[in-house]
Amino acid sequence: MSVCMDTTSMPRWDEERRIAEGGRTVTILSFGEEAGEPARKLLPLFAGRRVDWVRLPTEWGEIAARVLGRQLDASRVGWRLILVGPEASVLAAYAAAIAGGLLDAEIMPVPVGSADRTVYCAHCHATHLAAVEVGRSTTCPRCHTELVVYHHVSRTHGAYLGYMIDAEERW
Repeated sequence: MSVCMDTTSMPRWDEERRIAEGGRTVTILSFGEEAGEPARKLLPLFAGRRVDWVRLPTEWGEIAARVLGRQLDASRVGWRLILVGPEASVLAAYAAAIAGGLLDAEIMPVPVGSADRTVYCAHCHATHLAAVEVGRSTTCPRCHTELVVYHHVSRTHGAYLGYMIDAEERW
């Protein structure tokens, strides 16, 4: 499968490790113990600003969603959000933050470790976590369709696109 990496929506995490200037307050959400040290190393970048650091479970879930929801509800102009942790958790939090009204420039994603990816099934619209490389396949646990994990990441769904592996051949 040939994909132009200049035009794909695959995250370019090194390029995305920046945030809009001028923020007065910063919240760092770190997911799991492995994210602790990388999050701590970010603190000096925000000297002179009020920084809140919230440590969360490794996986995105109800607790993390509630915490981020409270942060979004309390946010004001000039608030910045830093997300540190496994890619799947960072993408899920990123999607929730965008849905909550933040702009891309107000969020800094910092994924660490973990080969797990959240895959969005284009057939039944479910998402699932899979230890799979882009270009490889996984089975949707909901509709049991064999999916190719494509070079497209939806910031809205916080997931990689998965489509039927033999879609062209079936019809």
